[in-house]
Amino acid sequence: MRQRHILFVNVQGHGHVYPSLGLVSELARRGHRITYVTTALFADEVKAAGAEVVPYKSEFDTFHVPEVVKQEDAETQLHLVYVRENVAILRAAEEALRDDRPDLVVYDVFPFIAGRLLATAWGLPAVRLTGGFAANEHYSLFKELWKSNGQRHPADVPAVHSVLVDLLARYGVDTPIKEYWDEIEGLTVVFLPKSFQPFAETFDERFAFVGPTLTGRDGQAGWQPPRPGAPVLLVSLGNQFNEHPEFFRACADAFAGTDWHVVMAIGGFLDPAALGPLPPNVEAHQWIPFHSVLAHATACLTHGTTGAVLESFAAGVPLALVPHFATEAAPSAARVVELGLGHVLPADRVEPAGIREVVERLAADSALRERVRQMQRDVLSAGGPVRAADEVESYLRRSAP
Repeated sequence: MRQRHILFVNVQGHGHVYPSLGLVSELARRGHRITYVTTALFADEVKAAGAEVVPYKSEFDTFHVPEVVKQEDAETQLHLVYVRENVAILRAAEEALRDDRPDLVVYDVFPFIAGRLLATAWGLPAVRLTGGFAANEHYSLFKELWKSNGQRHPADVPAVHSVLVDLLARYGVDTPIKEYWDEIEGLTVVFLPKSFQPFAETFDERFAFVGPTLTGRDGQAGWQPPRPGAPVLLVSLGNQFNEHPEFFRACADAFAGTDWHVVMAIGGFLDPAALGPLPPNVEAHQWIPFHSVLAHATACLTHGTTGAVLESFAAGVPLALVPHFATEAAPSAARVVELGLGHVLPADRVEPAGIREVVERLAADSALRERVRQMQRDVLSAGGPVRAADEVESYLRRSAP
């Protein structure tokens, strides 16, 4: 296939950027020129994947979601900051590529408004990427997340609806907001195996379920257990909703004096000193590569967002879930439980005895572990970046010969 100029549009979230990097690398390897809009936070990783970075200033640099969700007008604020983030991405892309139009727009599901409006303005085909569940006429992750947060559709919030109508009108789009929100691209690349997708049987050839990106890890020594043969537990609440020192302290206390070795990834917002002295078989890191620990893990205790879930599946590790710490984790956590791949720890059981009981129950459940191994096989056979690039090139040939 002849070389094309492909624009990627994304936000500054780990769970959004990282799934796309394998596809970027594979397309660059095949000779395509890649331009990638994201923030400076991910510039080094994006450049290393083979793309030229167009930076934008994120609204979330100064908008702290865990604080806003406690406020009375959280619904309006969260919807409006989402729109502002899309506008920031739009402006950066338009300014940088005014005289260097791409042949294709590839956008992450989070900034889909920016991606679709750029494609509309330039008359280009577009591809949607999602590191979470795909959406069609039968299932919508956006709607599931709004339900989890007790929020309405943005079109039903007057202050947000008017902003969206004005934004779309500036690009000549007069489609009703809810209809625009639900429109499906000719190709959506989904970074999970189809067997994990809710209502999987309703998704047609417009959706390519390629699994997560697991490349670029060869030769990394990574984390090693200090006591070979000891059961290992990885604990994480992700990158955003992790300011819960009492949770991490309870995890440490749950396994003090046991055979378990506990590795806690506590995130950048939490000072390890806030946890106090830890037992000798517990270690805390603000960040650690999940895959390096999961390679040795017996179980993973996490909030349940898709990124952590898929990392665990890829390593064949069952999950204990605490989704109440982050409502965005509710849909994927529910799917894990539905498929019998893990257990949820109720909020009133998040104390040392409850934590230890659910983890040890996971470790002893051979039937559950076999189901996790089957999901591991699904993840590893989904095709990854190579299949994703094949799908994008095939779509380009059909849409922009």
